[in-house]
Amino acid sequence: MAQNQVRILADGVITADERADARARTSTCMRGHGYRYEEHRDGAAAIDPLRRQSESIDQVMAYVADCSRRFDHRISELFDAVRRNPEHRDEAVIQADCLRRSGVVGADYTPRRWRSERAGDHFSFEEWSPEATRCRLDPLGLGRQG
Repeated sequence: MAQNQVRILADGVITADERADARARTSTCMRGHGYRYEEHRDGAAAIDPLRRQSESIDQVMAYVADCSRRFDHRISELFDAVRRNPEHRDEAVIQADCLRRSGVVGADYTPRRWRSERAGDHFSFEEWSPEATRCRLDPLGLGRQG
C-alpha cells in the first residue's frame, strides 16, 4: 500500500476530503500517462486520451490499475464500504434484498445466485439500470451515495 494511503488510514477514519484527494491524485497520475480520468458515483469511469494515443486498452487499463493502486483503490473501497454498509452485513444478502425490493429481479433471486453471477461477471439483469445502480451504491437505502 502506498505511503499516502497508509497516512490516510492511520487515524482509522477516511474523510470525504481524504477520499477526494486520493481520487484527484489518481486523476493526476492518469494525466501523466496522457489520459483524462474521471470516476463516477456509480463506480464507472470515463477515460479519454488527451492527445492522439496508440496504446491498447490493456495498456490503458494497466495505467488505471497502477495509478489506483498507488493513490486511491483502498481508500475509496474502504470509504464506500463503511458508508454504504456500516454494520458489515453480507454483501450478497443486502444486494439480493435490494434488487428484489427494487423490482430488478424476481422474488426467487437469492444471495447465492448473486454471488455466482458476480463471480462470473455476468448478471441476469441489467446491471447498469438506475435501480441496479442504486442497489450497488446504497443497498440498505441509507442515502449515503458517493
